[in-house]
Amino acid sequence: MPNTKNKENIKNKRNTGNSKNSGKPAKTRRQPFKLKPNEVIDYKQVDILLSFSTENGKIKSRRSTNLTLKQQRQLSKSIKRARYLRLLPFVTSVEN
Repeated sequence: MPNTKNKENIKNKRNTGNSKNSGKPAKTRRQPFKLKPNEVIDYKQVDILLSFSTENGKIKSRRSTNLTLKQQRQLSKSIKRARYLRLLPFVTSVEN
C-alpha cells in the first residue's frame, strides 16, 4: 500500500513559491518597441514593420513585442498588406 502522506507532501512542496502572490513585486511591462497606446500602425511605415518581424520574416508574437491585442491585430494586417504590395519580403533569408 503506497504512502499517501508522502505524495501529498511532495505536491505541497512543489506548489510553494510558484503562486502569483509569493511575495515578489510585480514586474512592470515595458514596451521595447516605442509605440504609443493610441498610435495607428500603417502599412507604409516599413521601418517600424521590419522591427516587428524576425530575421526569417515571421511576425513576432504579442508576448515578445508587449503590444495590446488591438495593436497586434493592426500590426499583422499592416505587415500582410505591405507584403502583398511588395514593400516587405515574405521571406528574408533562404537556406539551402
